[in-house]
Amino acid sequence: MILTLKELAEYLRVNERTILRMLHNGKIQGAKISGQWRFNSSQIDKVFFPTTPIGEDDVPLSVLTRPLIGTTVSRMMDTERIIMDLQGQDGNSVIAELTSHRIFNNLVLDVHDLREKCLARENVLSTGVGNGVAIPHPRDPVPTLRVPACVIYGYSKNGIDFNASDGQPVHHFFLLCSQNIELHLHLMGCMARLLRDENFMQGLPKADTPEEIIKLVMEHERSEFLMPDAATLKEYQA
Repeated sequence: MILTLKELAEYLRVNERTILRMLHNGKIQGAKISGQWRFNSSQIDKVFFPTTPIGEDDVPLSVLTRPLIGTTVSRMMDTERIIMDLQGQDGNSVIAELTSHRIFNNLVLDVHDLREKCLARENVLSTGVGNGVAIPHPRDPVPTLRVPACVIYGYSKNGIDFNASDGQPVHHFFLLCSQNIELHLHLMGCMARLLRDENFMQGLPKADTPEEIIKLVMEHERSEFLMPDAATLKEYQA
């Protein structure tokens, strides 16, 4: 479906100047027809509302690591890789649960090796970042991973003693692994911004299903994407 500038602004619930800023920054694509902007709704949906994980052969890694339209955390998540009721009682058992064969089915050659690498990382320094959150990950990238990256979420209602930086129990686990260090650092940056979002953090305990977890992540990413960078904002305020 082809959208006009006004229709796209209504669709995304932003003003038309925001749409023009995104055009200027290359965040979205459009074409002028008879002096009027037109947009492909399918392309817009792929940018703002990614709903399926990227497959091994779907998108080149060079595309995934581009700074503006790079990969998002939500695209690396899947409802089948979300555990809403972690049963583990300590750090080791939780990581074992997050790296189970069911979760990593056909994603890695050796899930036991991945688990040992995640545990080795915890032995160096806990990935419990505080505020009830931990981001466990292997010490090194996993080049044999069959997708560019994946993020596994697990929730523990009672909380786990994970040696977090603030000494508090961890309820929310985001296990992250990727094929290379560049993508890993990019996703860690995305996670840092995600966890600074108060609305996201308040919404996490209220989510009842894997679909709601992914929706929360997507809502944060959508609002961040629509936020103009400082240079662009200054230009339009001049």
